[in-house]
Amino acid sequence: MTKNMEKKYIPLANFFQVTTQNEITLSFSALENIIGQSLPNAAYLNSSWWKKTKPPLSHYLSWTDSGFYVVDVKLGTSVTFSRNYTRSSTSQVPENNENSNAYIIRTIEASDAKAFITLQEEIFHETEYMYNAPNELELTVQQLRKDLISWKKLKNRTILICILNGAFAGYAVIHGYKHSKAKHVANVHLAVKEMYHRQGIGKTLMEEVESWSKQRAITKLELSVMAHNDSALQFFKKIGFQHEGKRLQSILLNDTLIDECVMGKIVQK
Repeated sequence: MTKNMEKKYIPLANFFQVTTQNEITLSFSALENIIGQSLPNAAYLNSSWWKKTKPPLSHYLSWTDSGFYVVDVKLGTSVTFSRNYTRSSTSQVPENNENSNAYIIRTIEASDAKAFITLQEEIFHETEYMYNAPNELELTVQQLRKDLISWKKLKNRTILICILNGAFAGYAVIHGYKHSKAKHVANVHLAVKEMYHRQGIGKTLMEEVESWSKQRAITKLELSVMAHNDSALQFFKKIGFQHEGKRLQSILLNDTLIDECVMGKIVQK
């Protein structure tokens, strides 16, 4: 990746690096979801902003570095990118787009607050395994933005979000503890929208959780799983989490008391 690329466009560059499609159309909303920030006014007003491939601007490097160029712009609506490849390099590009989904993982930005709250509520409606019921969280956009600013100061809390083809697909909340004797430990909450299950997103999110944690001297990750959530228990065991105990009848679900399994993983010694 070129050193001259503006930092805000690195997530977009990461997206184009992993996509297998030869041509892809992204809405302006999807592009802003990937970047985590609003596009500049020029992107909404001038097609030339998208077609530009010369300095001093460098936003175009986020797609040209991966061999894409802009073939169509519908201002304020969508942009179509096509992979620019020669006959000699054709063998390196998939002949079909069966595995056309591309996603990136990045840390949440303040501008993501509204979309993240919506994502949470969508997942709360899909499954009973989350610890919040639909419409129960009562988290406002303003409060989340305030929390995110506070978390950056603490340096051991964040939210990693997965953006798939420009849509919010899942997240992992990393919540490190304040007390000095427990600052090396963080609690994790993982969630992926049902329509994006079995695409490796949960595993990739947890890999990024470990990477982020190691950079901040977090040596242990903890999480809780409802005892009847067999698929989640198997998943976390598969990626190295160990069963550390059980909290009896700690969850009330549909008028039934459910046990809760506590799991942990040492990520560095």
